[in-house]
Amino acid sequence: MSMLARAVELKAELVHFATSGRFGRELGVVLDRFFADGPPADEAAAFLPVDFFVHQHELAGGGTVIDRFLAEVPALDRTDVELLTSWKTVVEGVYEVRAVDGAAALLFNLVDELVYRVFSNLGSAAFGELAPGMFVVGRLIPLGGDWLLSGTPAVHGPAALEPLTAVAAHLALANPAWVLRNPVLLAQARQTQREQRRCFVEYFGADLVVLPGADVAAMMRGYLAHQAARLGGPPPAEPDLPERLAEAETVALIFDEERGLGYYADFGRLERIFADPRLVVTREHRDLLTAYLRGDAVSPVPIERLAARDPGKAGEVFARLLKRDGFQWERSGELLLRTHKPGHYAGPPLPTVTPVTAAIARHLGLPAA
Repeated sequence: MSMLARAVELKAELVHFATSGRFGRELGVVLDRFFADGPPADEAAAFLPVDFFVHQHELAGGGTVIDRFLAEVPALDRTDVELLTSWKTVVEGVYEVRAVDGAAALLFNLVDELVYRVFSNLGSAAFGELAPGMFVVGRLIPLGGDWLLSGTPAVHGPAALEPLTAVAAHLALANPAWVLRNPVLLAQARQTQREQRRCFVEYFGADLVVLPGADVAAMMRGYLAHQAARLGGPPPAEPDLPERLAEAETVALIFDEERGLGYYADFGRLERIFADPRLVVTREHRDLLTAYLRGDAVSPVPIERLAARDPGKAGEVFARLLKRDGFQWERSGELLLRTHKPGHYAGPPLPTVTPVTAAIARHLGLPAA
């Protein structure tokens, strides 16, 4: 059996497994969230939440539907397991049709500017209405070195170029990691981040600066103006900062070489903990340290920076927090961070800069990178 034929069978089994009733409550929550503004407009929109639930939704008990399927369905051979595991990767996008050749279509994704060779579970019939210059809005899952349509795509004619370019730009700006799938754009983003970091250090004198929360917006305006003057480009927009930062006693701006620029509220108090580990006994300081340690929401950078100043005191800080006598930062600190922030260690850190794709440039009236 070909990989495509087996993929079609597995996809049908996976959807049946997900919608058979055992996940009814959680699927209902996902459907309610997707349709909160009203019923679906078409077949593509109607099946979207089911496809999302099958491939990407994190179940209450941990893992995804695919993980449960792999664990519970017997007689899956190694090829099946590899294919199903790869389906945790879903590429969403706005695709321009470049060519159609029987059962395959070449689709150019306006979001990441990559070309995908795509098949469908319907065979060549799925692409009968497609022609170069048309657009497909949908989701793809891996099929070996190729891709398979996942769910029901929406098809648009060439006249939809302008509104679909805007859709692609919004997707790219809201999901920078999608853009960075493209290795060329990733390299551009890393280079831009290095240049921006140099401007940051020029302006502030270091890559870590601690400010009163009330001063952050004004200082960022000054830095962004300096960056625009050094690197070119349009005048800087007002910095988009969470309101809570202005209310914080102190905020650290850290422009890490790999993880980019981050804002960290109440960093001054966190510094005091690492200077005097005895402070961990107070609830105020313990809660702050716990908030910085647990979960992927906060980068590991602040803890890494403070621990590097004095690893011995860092070990004492976490020995007190975790009630683990003899905890040593140099021996166990990285493992601790990896345990509590797995998302930040799943692969090389991505830059926090979004490169200007053609879609973004066209939508915002900017020159493409």
